[in-house]
Amino acid sequence: METRGTAQVRDRSVDAARALAIIAIVLGHVERGLASALLMPLETAMTLDRVVYLVHLTTFAYLSGLFVRRSVERDGPRRVVVRRTTLLVWLYLLWTLIQGFTRVAASSVSNTVITVEDVLRIWVPEGQLWFLAWLIAVTVVAAITQPWRNRAVGGLLLVASAVLAVAVWGFEPLYVFTRGWALLLPFLVGCVVTHTRHTALARHLVQVAGAALVGTAVWLWIGLATDATTPTTGGAVRTVDTVALGLLGSVAGTVAILAWAALLGRTPVAGLLSVVGRRSLEIFLAHIVVTAGTRAGLVRLDVTDPWVHVVAGTTLGLLVPIGLAVAAERLGWIWLFGLPRRAESIR
Repeated sequence: METRGTAQVRDRSVDAARALAIIAIVLGHVERGLASALLMPLETAMTLDRVVYLVHLTTFAYLSGLFVRRSVERDGPRRVVVRRTTLLVWLYLLWTLIQGFTRVAASSVSNTVITVEDVLRIWVPEGQLWFLAWLIAVTVVAAITQPWRNRAVGGLLLVASAVLAVAVWGFEPLYVFTRGWALLLPFLVGCVVTHTRHTALARHLVQVAGAALVGTAVWLWIGLATDATTPTTGGAVRTVDTVALGLLGSVAGTVAILAWAALLGRTPVAGLLSVVGRRSLEIFLAHIVVTAGTRAGLVRLDVTDPWVHVVAGTTLGLLVPIGLAVAAERLGWIWLFGLPRRAESIR
């Protein structure tokens, strides 16, 4: 039985990992916006992009899988699938409209001009929102197969998902539900590990510290010194070598992020990281609008230093969505980041 103290360590470790991953996601989109606007040297942008994209989504995929077993065993697979699908479809449609029409209104100062017709093509995900559809799909896979129930079946599923990851590594299909299947592997690993086992592993401080150091060294070497292909981008120019390096870099980097999160979860910064981690969904949904607006505002002020943009865009991309989430809760606008009350009661 978990004590109150161990539960807090677990929550802070996982929340810290979520925080590190969402910070990397915001940073990655800031960098891509700067590269698109020709405000950051191409080589610098490509290197930063590779370092970030090797790890942020694989970390989120793994963390998303940690609690699936508990939910399925508590509520049943059908209820879990229906509940998550209802929420994610709602958020996908709502934020497609919010983000899309914001971009339409700001077309005169944005990197890419889009039209109302572009926004209404909901089968082509807007920006980062493809990940919501991916979450629906992998939840269905996990709920049906339940890889934690049988070691042999679980092993076969992990092998199959590894083969799939190699096959689609780096590819960026256009349509909803087609992108991100290389991330099925870390998601299923999370399903098999479960949050209980993850917490137990995080308590071995010597091993965790070693994993943090070695994982970081391998991840940064691959990210900074090679042309590794990342899991969800760069597939058009991939080779056997770049995919192999990408796989190694993603594994090492994800382990490093999780290990650093476990260590930071025991320090005074854990509280701050927990705030960010617990708001990771809100940040994920709202940060694109904020970072694009920050970049446009700084350009109008004749600020062109890319690192000022990086710091300002990443900081506001985290803080503004958190503030928006708090304001929405106080105003009773739970529909902005969750289901409307009527849908919640029906569920």
